[in-house]
Amino acid sequence: MPVGWHISVYRQVGGGSEPGEYSSDYGPRLAVWQASIRGLDWILQLRGEGKAKLLGGDGYPVKFTAMSSDVLPHLEGEPPSANEVWVYDSGDKLLPGWAGRTLKDEEVIRACSTEEWLLIVAWDES
Repeated sequence: MPVGWHISVYRQVGGGSEPGEYSSDYGPRLAVWQASIRGLDWILQLRGEGKAKLLGGDGYPVKFTAMSSDVLPHLEGEPPSANEVWVYDSGDKLLPGWAGRTLKDEEVIRACSTEEWLLIVAWDES
């Protein structure tokens, strides 16, 4: 059972005119954050409303796709269930790409069209 999630939201290479697939290439990253166990509630709610699609995965990672018009409101302010301070265990290997804090790229966010399909990638941090 996961203790939390490492979540990233990306644009798709090629403009995102179609829903993403599990194998879709990542474009620029809009945001990355570490979240609590409830960190996927927002995307699961969008899925339940028919506004997001589960692309598959077992948490290593699990991927979704949704339109920017449905995702971007969740990135206003702090992302959903974001940890203010990222946590890790003493035995964890922190790679150079590990941000250690919530990051949002406002320029990339502003560049998204409202009809663009984004990729949401979540890694189980248990």
